[in-house]
Amino acid sequence: MCCCRLRGGSLAAGLVLLVLSLSQVPARENPPDNSQVDSLVSLLELVIEADADSARQCLELLAQKIQARQIDDQQLQRLRPRLEPVLRNILNGQADHPLFFESHLLAASWKHSASLRQMADTLGDPRQPESRRVRAATALAALADPRLAPALDQILSPGQQSSSSLRAALLAAAGSGDDPRIAQVVLARYEQLEAELQPKAIELLLQRTAWSRQLLEAIGQGKLPAEVLHQNQVARLLASRDQQLVALVRAKWGTVRTERNPQREAVLTQMRELLSQAQGDPLRGQAVFDRVCGQCHRIHGRGQQVGPEITSNGRGSFEQLLSNVFDPSLVIGSAYQARTVITADGRVLTGLLVEDSPQRVVLNLQGGKQETIARDDVDEVAVSQLSLMPEGVEQQLKPDELADLFAYLVLERPPDQRPARLIPGTPVGLVAP
Repeated sequence: MCCCRLRGGSLAAGLVLLVLSLSQVPARENPPDNSQVDSLVSLLELVIEADADSARQCLELLAQKIQARQIDDQQLQRLRPRLEPVLRNILNGQADHPLFFESHLLAASWKHSASLRQMADTLGDPRQPESRRVRAATALAALADPRLAPALDQILSPGQQSSSSLRAALLAAAGSGDDPRIAQVVLARYEQLEAELQPKAIELLLQRTAWSRQLLEAIGQGKLPAEVLHQNQVARLLASRDQQLVALVRAKWGTVRTERNPQREAVLTQMRELLSQAQGDPLRGQAVFDRVCGQCHRIHGRGQQVGPEITSNGRGSFEQLLSNVFDPSLVIGSAYQARTVITADGRVLTGLLVEDSPQRVVLNLQGGKQETIARDDVDEVAVSQLSLMPEGVEQQLKPDELADLFAYLVLERPPDQRPARLIPGTPVGLVAP
């Protein structure tokens, strides 16, 4: 057994390297030769026989690369006829086979009809592990399968057996699709979503021009308040190539700044005065952080690490914290300059750059999802002069919510570990005893 596992692990390592090599350079620049495909398929057969755990990881990696188009259509045309015979017995077999799901996940990547049905069944089955349901949704979204929208509607509806983390992951996965019904579902369920999921829903709707139009129409009809969009998001819509969308934005918001507003200094003065006279509850502030700030920042182990981790950064003093919150574009580190990527099929993604190579662009998006875009799918990349963190948080939150938020942010430890020291310069009385 040990020798078999060792052999399987070694084979799996070689297989992973072959999969990664296929995804390194687009086929138009370096067409894969038959020997490379032969080696990959032969190794996969051996790994399936030697070690199911390693085979599971390899099948999933291969599916992931195909769904992200890092293995393009030309490469897939060479792979598919060789892979199908290897997986046929598993695909036609029983669901208790240890590689049943991963084999169908891979076969779904080339639109194998039974595998697509299996992905839809997995997504809609609350008995399945959440990780599988998310992978199934990602596969359906990548192929624009029409079964994704009704499944998403069911999972987002009240009373379903689904966790907040699952709904968040499905909102992130759905962006790969382009079905107009996705926007219809999200808009219909928006008010019923948890407060911390609503910003994720808005970010999803901003990724497709057709979805953004539906969002703006809902705002124009009074179904959603205009405040669901912050300044940076409005500016992003104004930069769209779609003139109908731009007209809808201008009709509601007019012209929006695309660089730092010098009047933020006056806002700092107002907020300093407000918070010097306020008293906040850090436990309530923790909930405000989760809803507003936690989409991009982590503190005390909470939130998503898209922007800076602020447990030990950006809170050296109350004045520094005040500036970072209310004038976020005053100083932007080079690593935190937001990029907007427009894809060849019209998808719009804004986040922080993780990788920019001849093979791919990788972004960290709001909400914590990491998105990989194959270089061939990148149409345009623009660097924003504004921080990914929007200006105007004082317009999103009521004064008591701002006091609660700052009562939480000025603590050097989580509120349930009190007594905790306050960061230097914190106004006396801001944190309720």
